Amino acid sequence: SYPLTAFFSYARPTVATCCSVREADLMSSMRVAPETHKVWAQKSVNSKVADSDGLGPYDAGTGTALEAAAVSGLRSGTSTWNWVATVQRYSRSVVENHQFSTFMTCVTVYALFGNDFRLSLTDTSADVGFEVCAWLCIVCFSLEMALNCFGCDTYFGGFYFWIDLVSTISILSEIRFVVDSLSSVLIGEGGSTTEMMKAGKAGRVGTRASRIIRIVRLVRMVRVVKLYKMHNSNDEAMIDNTLEPTQVGKKLTEVTTRRLILMMLTIIMVLPWLQSSSLVDSTYNFQHNFLKHLHQYPQNFNATGHVTETDFKAQVSFYVTKSRYPMIYLEVCEPQGDLSGVLNAGQCNTTWKHVDLHDWALDGSGVSGSYIEKPVQNNIGKTGVKGSNKRAMSAASRAKHRSSEYFISSHVGCYNAASMDEYYGGVRIDGPTAGGRIDGSNSKARFKSPTCISYAAFSIRTQERLLAGLAILKTFFIMVVLVVASLVFNRDAQVYVIGPIERMMTLVKQLSENPLDSANLDSTTCFDDDRKVRDQGYETILLEQTLERIGQLLQVGFGAAGAEIIGKNMHTGSGKLNPMIPGKKITAIYGFCDIRQFTDTTECLQEEVMVYVNKLGNLVHTVTHSFYGMANKNVGDAFLLSWKICDGSIDGFANFTDAASEEQRTAANECILCQATHGAARTRKHQITPSQMADAAITAFIKCQIELENENVDGCLACYAEYDAVLRRFGPGFKIQMGFGMHVGWAIEGAIGSALKIDATYLSPHVEMSDRLEASSKIFKSKLNMSHWLVNLATPGIKEHIRAIARIRCEGVPVPLTVYTFDVTNNERDFGVLDEKCKIQQLVNWNMADYTRIRRDLHPNFLTAFRAAFDDFTAGSWVDSAEGLRKSLWMKIDDGPATYILNLMDQYSNTPPEDW
Repeated sequence: SYPLTAFFSYARPTVATCCSVREADLMSSMRVAPETHKVWAQKSVNSKVADSDGLGPYDAGTGTALEAAAVSGLRSGTSTWNWVATVQRYSRSVVENHQFSTFMTCVTVYALFGNDFRLSLTDTSADVGFEVCAWLCIVCFSLEMALNCFGCDTYFGGFYFWIDLVSTISILSEIRFVVDSLSSVLIGEGGSTTEMMKAGKAGRVGTRASRIIRIVRLVRMVRVVKLYKMHNSNDEAMIDNTLEPTQVGKKLTEVTTRRLILMMLTIIMVLPWLQSSSLVDSTYNFQHNFLKHLHQYPQNFNATGHVTETDFKAQVSFYVTKSRYPMIYLEVCEPQGDLSGVLNAGQCNTTWKHVDLHDWALDGSGVSGSYIEKPVQNNIGKTGVKGSNKRAMSAASRAKHRSSEYFISSHVGCYNAASMDEYYGGVRIDGPTAGGRIDGSNSKARFKSPTCISYAAFSIRTQERLLAGLAILKTFFIMVVLVVASLVFNRDAQVYVIGPIERMMTLVKQLSENPLDSANLDSTTCFDDDRKVRDQGYETILLEQTLERIGQLLQVGFGAAGAEIIGKNMHTGSGKLNPMIPGKKITAIYGFCDIRQFTDTTECLQEEVMVYVNKLGNLVHTVTHSFYGMANKNVGDAFLLSWKICDGSIDGFANFTDAASEEQRTAANECILCQATHGAARTRKHQITPSQMADAAITAFIKCQIELENENVDGCLACYAEYDAVLRRFGPGFKIQMGFGMHVGWAIEGAIGSALKIDATYLSPHVEMSDRLEASSKIFKSKLNMSHWLVNLATPGIKEHIRAIARIRCEGVPVPLTVYTFDVTNNERDFGVLDEKCKIQQLVNWNMADYTRIRRDLHPNFLTAFRAAFDDFTAGSWVDSAEGLRKSLWMKIDDGPATYILNLMDQYSNTPPEDW
């Protein structure tokens, strides 16, 4: 599955031993790196699936489509492989070439600014040259797209493919031939004036759209950044060629670039359509020009007096109906007030009543003239422009229009037949009274009160509301873009960088608070995209997974005894490691188990002994963790397990001198709760009493005995009985045996060693006592030995299933010690199975049928007989004890404790010593 391109790029010309002659010819024609042929050859050998022609099977997940075709051609014996592989190789090399990228960047810069330079600096004589350059740009961009399609499998149909395609097509809008052809298709050869006007408007919209689409070419300027990176990478390579860009950095940069491009294009394309110039025409040429036409109609247009009232009425109706905006007010050459003081005052030459103007405007106009008011009814008789303006504003106020919701068009001047305004300000200045002498009381009327005035007011409320709606849309659009961009960018950063860092910090905090808690990052809190990214192999995910493994290794390496070391070093803010911290006093149950005949077995198994020990360790550790315990130390052929009860001491069960009475057990259960957890995984947590913890610990070692026997029969340990070395040393029927010892008491939990190497463990004579109890199992021939302190801590129901087998004094222990054992005769495979609903071990109940089933073959009177014989033994009635022990041996042949006591009494002729 090694990519074929790597084979083509790095194979040596002299590889005829693994290729056909044609292949060797191909490779000899290529520029190759001779030192890497061994890499290819080694990959082919390591794959173990190479075909006879030397090429392994094609892997669609790593090779491209062209590579697949090349492999197919090689194996089919055709010449397809030659041109396909060559085209792909050269296409990729051309696209990645520094000079080619520089050239295409220059072409992109020209495509962006060339047409603007044409319009701003040249005339039509230069259009042909610019059009030729535009065609060349299209050819260059098309060639680049084709090379990318051949050289890069992910390009065709991808994001940058469509961007390049749109930007290339947009250049066609700069070629006159193409634009004319499209125009002829849209409006035909002989379109009407209306069609031409519509086409012209559409052409303007199309021009604007083409300019917007041309902005897409800016995306091609990303290649400038690529050139900059290529230049920087060359410089950095001269300084340090060991640094490689991370995959997550590449991915985040690529995703961010795409998001920025899409956001930029969205803003550029949408915002122009939300501007007022796009949808609202702010020029009122028709309203102004036609008002001038109406203003002159009763004057110079009516110089002969032949214009009838009907004609003028039609003009007024046309003005109102053809205007795009509803009319609020209209007056045309409205008669002014008292002008007696003004010499030669001009007047409009009208032959109809001005009061009818309102009705004319309404005729056939529908809504357009609904706001028009009659001037004579306004009760505003002020003359001049101010009067007309006030009347128009009054009409707008009655129509409840704001000042921004209407506009006014006006025209002033008294025209003669020659269309000349011979009355400046309404007063003739070239008549017999040259100079326009005016009565002193009306000296300002000449300029402030012209007599020939036309006024019109139009409603633009609909347009203003549209503009307000567009402003709302624009604001909302910008808000949406900003919010979406923020969410998308934050999401990318969250998925690729921040999320993994936060999860790693959560794990560190979790381990600092509870070092034995789960070191697995909870995948259920991840989003779907997080799960997809976790499968991509990015560096942040690798760091996250590495931290998980480190946490798990810390827990496995340090165990429960090293929890304080992990927690304090995780919690500290400094970067220094301090393993040498003070110990902590705890009370716990200690279990010690030893592999029998380990030295001889090691000599037989040699290297396999590590696997052998690890299988036994896995058995013991798994069961212990299932019953709320923790693996602590592995010492060659022995394992130390612990069930922590609490920090500090427990009254009655911490020291050898403690009585371990029933009252003390009850008091301990009332005031102490143990943290019962499903091993180091800590998936479920609940609290139990010290007695329940003792029950679970004893049951764990019982289950270890049963699991060991079953594995010897048909499990992972059965194979060792068939080893030749084992058969020679032990003979047939070899079985792996283990002894178990258990005790409860205080210990110092911590690390021993130095800053160079430490071991987390428990230091205490009570830990040593569990070792002594395990060693005594070799003497008493009982697999599980327990101290009376542990038995008294367990719930009273256990005493129906156990028996005392010795009462001894140990060196360093000030009081006698009673040893108990639990007999197992039937190795039931389903003993102590985890509850399927909650996936954790249920609390022990000594009345459960499981404890009866594993002793099903034990004589029902055996325990009673042995207990009576043992009581006689401790009481000094050795003759009676010997008789009882022989009876118990008849019930259970080869019972170890009974045989040992009988042998001991025989040494003293069945007479106790004087100091007994």
